[in-house]
Amino acid sequence: MNLHPKLRPMWQRALALPALTAMMGYKAAHLPRKILPRAFRSMVTNWDYRQYWMLIKSGIGRAYIDQPCEFRMPDSFESKAQVDPQHAMSTDQIRQFYQDGFIGPFDAFSREEMTDFRDELLAEEHTTSKTYGFVTPRDRHFEMPRLWRYMKSPAITERLAQLLGEDVLVWRTQVFYKPPKSPAIQWHQASTFMVEDYLDPALYPKDRSEIFQLTVWVAVDDTTFENGCLDFVRGSHDSVRTIRFGGEEGFYNAQFSLEFERDESKYVRLPVKAGQFIIFTERCIHGSGPNVTDRHRLAFNLRAIPAHVPVYTNTKKYRSVYNGGKYDLKNWGVVPLRGADRHQLSRTVDIDALHRQIEQQRTAERRAA
Repeated sequence: MNLHPKLRPMWQRALALPALTAMMGYKAAHLPRKILPRAFRSMVTNWDYRQYWMLIKSGIGRAYIDQPCEFRMPDSFESKAQVDPQHAMSTDQIRQFYQDGFIGPFDAFSREEMTDFRDELLAEEHTTSKTYGFVTPRDRHFEMPRLWRYMKSPAITERLAQLLGEDVLVWRTQVFYKPPKSPAIQWHQASTFMVEDYLDPALYPKDRSEIFQLTVWVAVDDTTFENGCLDFVRGSHDSVRTIRFGGEEGFYNAQFSLEFERDESKYVRLPVKAGQFIIFTERCIHGSGPNVTDRHRLAFNLRAIPAHVPVYTNTKKYRSVYNGGKYDLKNWGVVPLRGADRHQLSRTVDIDALHRQIEQQRTAERRAA
């Protein structure tokens, strides 16, 4: 296994132990869970034999990048929600999304709005997160009312509802700062986001063959071929692939190659203008080219689920092997983006109350100054 030195011990703990103990999986499943170490509990609950077998037969040289699953095309391409006609997608557009794994770009914000927002977003990204207690680009919507307002744009929410249903929740956001002269982000994919922890997923859908999570990626700067726009492999959301350790580097310092048919006729480079967004399933293989310019490229995303999908079930801390260590979830929660959280399957956050509290605190600080 050839990982960045800082990541190698974590990956070895996550992967070597399951491989060495795979043959105990059946017996362990019949033991009381409370007496099992976390790794065993996670394997028994979340792994299937394809994951065990891939590690064993490859000598821990290959693994599934996420929980194995295959996409099942829906029976209908009709909208899953009644939406504002201004943002309605046609049946052909919805069919195309299911075939390709992505759709867009769509217009949402003016160039002037994004220009004005850029400095605020950059300044917030490099401060200590009040949610997690360290500097991270994740989940800044808890602290940025303006970001939350943009996320709730009907241009975004109405299109998500057509693909996910009437009630849509946000479970995660992230700011993407691509510095000048920075390398490419290699091909990767995710499904339940077990890729981050490799023992426990973040999402727990009843049926992994469905589309149960969508990413909305919003360009704050123009994204071009030169500064590293997003690249997709059309139709590659059909299944979760395996990775081979070593070789490529560029995905948060982790060294691996995603194993799939490199058919360049299916590669799609997707420039997006400032204020536009695209929607895609993380199972669609994607990456981005290098930024060969002298200017940064800035964007943010939100990850949305239908309200019936649980997130971080019975989890207090979640580990991201390649992106920041352990995230304490005591201040985290899902937030209704459209409709309501009718199922109450995950920890929730009253984001409006949180923003009022933040604004009161900032007002007091200004008066004190």
